[in-house]
Amino acid sequence: MRRSLSKRMLFRLHWLAGISAGLVLGLVGFSGGLLGLEQPVLSWLNPALRVSAEGRAALTPDRWIAAAHAAMPGHSVRGIAWEGHDHAVGMRMARSGERPSGIAIDPYSGAVLGAERGTAFFATVEQLHRNLAVGPVGKQVVGASTALMFVFIATGLYLRWPRRARSPSAWLRVNTAAKGRAFWWQLHAVVGTWLLIPYLVAAATGLWWSYDFYRNAVNGLAGVPMPARRGPANDAPAVASLDAAWASFLREAPDATRASIATSATVDGALEIRYQTATSPHDRAWDTLKLDPGDGSVRSREPYAELPRGRRFVASLFPLHSGSWFGVPGRIVAATAALLMPLFALSGVWMWVLRRRNDALRRAAARQPLDAVVT
Repeated sequence: MRRSLSKRMLFRLHWLAGISAGLVLGLVGFSGGLLGLEQPVLSWLNPALRVSAEGRAALTPDRWIAAAHAAMPGHSVRGIAWEGHDHAVGMRMARSGERPSGIAIDPYSGAVLGAERGTAFFATVEQLHRNLAVGPVGKQVVGASTALMFVFIATGLYLRWPRRARSPSAWLRVNTAAKGRAFWWQLHAVVGTWLLIPYLVAAATGLWWSYDFYRNAVNGLAGVPMPARRGPANDAPAVASLDAAWASFLREAPDATRASIATSATVDGALEIRYQTATSPHDRAWDTLKLDPGDGSVRSREPYAELPRGRRFVASLFPLHSGSWFGVPGRIVAATAALLMPLFALSGVWMWVLRRRNDALRRAAARQPLDAVVT
């Protein structure tokens, strides 16, 4: 009796969490799954950004910047993304007070290859994922819905706990012979079990971007001090020339496969270049070189592998969230789990509709004998 009562209470809690957060999580999850496909889709949409380096000498960064300024007068370069010798250079351009946009430059000829197709679409998808594209209010809704993921998982596990709990098939096999609401319950419960770990990881890491207190707690446990808030990008003066620092970087990191080049100096006057190699463990594992912008001499070197464990953990939160920490298989699992998130909202709603319909049919059947007696 007590177990039956607690199960009904947990069912109502699961149901209330579903109607309040299920649709939001469905949208957030589906948009997150689309973001997981961003890189391969953009590569497919933009074949012109692959360039041939054979027999060609690359221009210097100052020439890239000059070509970008000629293409977009009145804009300043906020950053340069170098993706290797066989890829166009990405330039982040913006006017004062405006949001940056990107153009691609052929690093060998200086020709402007135009804006990367598809980036506007994925920028919108990212806003949907982060804040439902409605700003701070949406961010709070997403954060609260993400927190409710733990309620879904805990109550869902309890409600579906099988009698043969030690049997893997009882947990992981969908009974395809089931019909109607029973089939939808099987799909809802078993697929949720399959994706339990990806959803736990996504929720635990996703809260890092939703709530300051959560981020501060994680940083505190990791021993990572909170970074000082940066002022507007316009406040940082641009470095006069990048050529000496870039030439030094190519000598110091000949195995680099991608790099992010700052165009303004840090507080100590150095130029910072973050880069990765083929052996970097994930897409946020940046090695850092600080170079003198005048003569290119190395001011400091900060390999990712030598960072304190806490800093490496915090840097790994996004790769864990996106699945890239586990390489291509992790990306596939995370994207698939995210794209399937609407399944739980839709199947939950449909089971509720079927339940209401079945209850109505039972009530009608119960009234029929009484109606016959009255007649």
